Amino acid sequence: MLVTRDEIIQYIPQRDPLVMIHDIVQATHTHAVTRFEVLSNNVFVKDGFLREPGLVENIAQTAAAQMGYMYKKKGMSVPIGYIASIKDLNVFGFPPMGAVLNTSVKIIHQVMNVILVEGFVHFDGSVICQCEMRIFIEKESSSE
Repeated sequence: MLVTRDEIIQYIPQRDPLVMIHDIVQATHTHAVTRFEVLSNNVFVKDGFLREPGLVENIAQTAAAQMGYMYKKKGMSVPIGYIASIKDLNVFGFPPMGAVLNTSVKIIHQVMNVILVEGFVHFDGSVICQCEMRIFIEKESSSE
């Protein structure tokens, strides 16, 4: 485990109640794996299940955590990212409260400040959500 729930907000720009990852399990320049427990007070839980917006945000924050972890490792501040587009979103199931999700992202391509990732949310041994996501990374302006 690289980062735990108590430290996660140092690596992502989101804050409660919108934090959708709890632990960084793996992070490299090309991929990341996070863990997330679906809690009853989650804003994306409806009728006892985490819904589509929560699953998509979970993938986006896994990508953010990967970037944040790599930037902090270089002594740089955590960048802000924005979802530019989502492609081929497939949701195969909704995890119940108490479920522990394992989410993985892989960087497929990067051009300047735009990163293309593919993400997968796993629950109980199965993929329950997957998509491609384009993320625009806001770079710090230099103060020269």
